[in-house]
Amino acid sequence: MLSIIKTVILSLGAIYNSSYDIVNGTFYSNHTDYIRYIELNNKSYNYDNYLIFKENVEFIDEMNSKNLSYDLEINWLTDFEIQSKMNIHKRNNCHNCYSFTNDIIPESIDWRNKNAVTHVKNQGNCGSCWSFSSTGSVEGAWAIKNNQLYNLSEQMLMDCSRQYGNMGCQGGLMDNAFKYIIDNGLCSEEEYPYGGDQELCKSNNCDKIVQISDYADIIENDEKVLKRAVAQQPISVAIQANLSSLHFYKSGIYQDPECGNGLDHGVLVVGYGHDLFRGLDYWIIKNSWGDTWGEKGYFRMLRNYEESKSGMCGIAIQPSFPIV
Repeated sequence: MLSIIKTVILSLGAIYNSSYDIVNGTFYSNHTDYIRYIELNNKSYNYDNYLIFKENVEFIDEMNSKNLSYDLEINWLTDFEIQSKMNIHKRNNCHNCYSFTNDIIPESIDWRNKNAVTHVKNQGNCGSCWSFSSTGSVEGAWAIKNNQLYNLSEQMLMDCSRQYGNMGCQGGLMDNAFKYIIDNGLCSEEEYPYGGDQELCKSNNCDKIVQISDYADIIENDEKVLKRAVAQQPISVAIQANLSSLHFYKSGIYQDPECGNGLDHGVLVVGYGHDLFRGLDYWIIKNSWGDTWGEKGYFRMLRNYEESKSGMCGIAIQPSFPIV
């Protein structure tokens, strides 16, 4: 009889207070937290995802206890298993190679304050980061030259640029996207909205509102040259992003010695600056994980990384930008 009562209590606990692993005889006290988490993020319950969530919460708590230059938090990615697959293709050469110039540049710049950056978007569970980085740099270049900020279509690049080497949700390269736009132009996001999956190309059903004439790659492994380029316009870059420390970023200046040169994510550098309190230089980077992630969809990452010429997370390996 006692064992029956115990079983009922454990079952109720699993539903309301915690999760009980019958095999290992272990209570998971944060099960209720996971229930709140999936309700807040409009997700369905999944026990495997709960175990991932539990492990990641422990990681977040441990990292936040170290007094780093950045903080982590629970976000919509916390119950996902981080994928290590590469979604950014490597460039073969340095096209129109942009190198050192003697232009006088400001010590800090933020293109968000100059009407050259659109709202933060969300790529969802699709490896289409390259398309968001590409549209972001084209949006910025067009706005700077023509004083008109358009919201451009990532979906059009996903659906229509396969013959240029891009693979939709399976990855791509910003240079390949630029080549497509040179030949075909690009429609607005409103006319060709994002769906989060590769579909048939519908470029004939929308009006092309921007065109670019060329693009340029920035010489690799030189953050000073990258800074000079960012002073002119927002710049597409590839970084390594398959680290928990970045996925759960909340605020501050991100730096992780484990973040190297395994490029797997395309983002947009929209500025740079210096944090007087921490004494650190940083890049301002627009991500495509929604505006609830990080600093309203952005993150600041260490600039002038002394341990590697390629910069933190390989940011200086293959930057590029469109030419309007």
